[in-house]
Amino acid sequence: MFVGLFAIISLFFVSIFGDTLSLAEPAHPQTVVETVFVEKNSNCAYGREQILSFANKLYEMGDYSRASVEYLRYGFLYPDEPCDDMAFFRAGLCKEKEKKFSQARIIYRQLENSSDDRAKNFARYRIPLTYFLEDRFDSAVAVFDTAKTSEVYGALEYLRGWILLKQRKYSDALEIFKNISDNSEKSDIEGSLKYLEHRCRQGLKIPHRSPFLAGMFSTLVPGLGRGYCGRWGDGFFSFILVGAPAGLAAAMWDEDRTFSIVMASFATFFYMGNIYGSAKGASIYNEQKQKIFWKTTWQEVPHPPTMLYSDLKCDEE
Repeated sequence: MFVGLFAIISLFFVSIFGDTLSLAEPAHPQTVVETVFVEKNSNCAYGREQILSFANKLYEMGDYSRASVEYLRYGFLYPDEPCDDMAFFRAGLCKEKEKKFSQARIIYRQLENSSDDRAKNFARYRIPLTYFLEDRFDSAVAVFDTAKTSEVYGALEYLRGWILLKQRKYSDALEIFKNISDNSEKSDIEGSLKYLEHRCRQGLKIPHRSPFLAGMFSTLVPGLGRGYCGRWGDGFFSFILVGAPAGLAAAMWDEDRTFSIVMASFATFFYMGNIYGSAKGASIYNEQKQKIFWKTTWQEVPHPPTMLYSDLKCDEE
């Protein structure tokens, strides 16, 4: 009885004071939005300067994924501010560093609509550069004609030289770098141009091994083709691998014909594999030499193509 009476009294108070007994009022939807999208003149701690400062700090820390979000936040919230173009450009750079090149191009194309010619020129260079970084050389060259202006002509020609260098067209790349060097009175990348001319000449002299000759040498003497490619240890091993069963087959031919046939089969199998392996080894040798040459060039050049048009400043700086 007392339990029922207590329940009735409880329901009575809840029905009267239910609104006042709630622990918290539901948040207004606008307050949630305002915690992220603050107004330009707001005194919120997360305002214009704070967003940009936070984005710069993330960028310096190498947290490019979150930095790009903050730069884009700034760019879209404050489209008329002096650092708007810089924010979009930094967002594109972040995507480049994440190797998300298609996303970087989308952001850079945002800059093509800018009223600032500097921002447009930065975009005109970085867009073909992203294609180059993807090894999509035809796509990079295709946008040269639409992107080329007097301001970025030299930079795009420099990038064209790098494309030819990556394609191992050393004579054509040498001509490009020489033309840039000869037609510019004083260039900030003059040292890089001289270095690249030197490297192009070296590229023409990169050691090359013929897969056909490597196979022929190993046909005559097992393992000789591998030695031709500089792998004398492998060549000696191949010689033993073919010669040992072949010698046993010859030595035991009169005493155990079956054993000799088995050994001869092994020798023939290893002999054919040795020829194929030598030809393949020559191709691998050539590819490794080219890769080492490219890696060394990229690491040692003072101004890789990614360094050009890489620091768009704010108008107010």
